Amino acid sequence: MPPTQSHLYLPVLFKLWEGFNSGVLDERILELCGELSEEHVAGPFGDYAEGGAQFQEVGIWSQSQWELIMGKGLVSLSESILVTTTQKC
Repeated sequence: MPPTQSHLYLPVLFKLWEGFNSGVLDERILELCGELSEEHVAGPFGDYAEGGAQFQEVGIWSQSQWELIMGKGLVSLSESILVTTTQKC
């Protein structure tokens, strides 16, 4: 996904993401969200000033987007801890 003009595709991407129950998809979209957060941390003063993401409730994310990111991230983290713990036993 392009790092600029993310406001055009993120709402659609989040709606699609809500509809799927896939760990692989979760990992890839979480990685994309992390990259976008890093690239747009400076807001309008960063490298993508013209096409940069606008700041919302939580950084560049709306409250509902942030809740989905955190929910999926915590599930992913708990699954990786469970797999690691199981492998050690």
